[in-house]
Amino acid sequence: MEVGRPPAIGHQSVVKQLRSVLFSEVILAAASVRPKGWMKVALAPALGWWAPYLARHATDPLPPTILYLAVTPVDIRLFSKPGLSAPFEIGRWKRGSYQASIGESALSLKIDLELERLGRVRLFSGKDVRPVVDMVLQGAAGPVAPAT
Repeated sequence: MEVGRPPAIGHQSVVKQLRSVLFSEVILAAASVRPKGWMKVALAPALGWWAPYLARHATDPLPPTILYLAVTPVDIRLFSKPGLSAPFEIGRWKRGSYQASIGESALSLKIDLELERLGRVRLFSGKDVRPVVDMVLQGAAGPVAPAT
């Protein structure tokens, strides 16, 4: 009798895409998120020749694509998902090696992460991924310090 994987929490389409990359790892939760500045990049083509100037570093240090946030038993991982290609890993951080905080508005969640090599990043997602974000918060070393 074969023992199956436990069902992952979050966006099942993201879990399905990440299984092709993390075929030997157990995915506990996964969600699609957007980096801060992504909307500026998405709307930039409507601005014509101004677009490159306004959207050049809008999402730094993250790529200007949809991101996948995955939680495994030992770490969290961040993947970039360019338009028509497979997701690729940006980085992974062991539990207790990062800091995380959450802010909530009427329609979305704001996730602040302090990550080694990337520094402070802000991600946005819908409220439907709250259980995934809660798992990220449980593995964090503590809250992100307020910006000064």
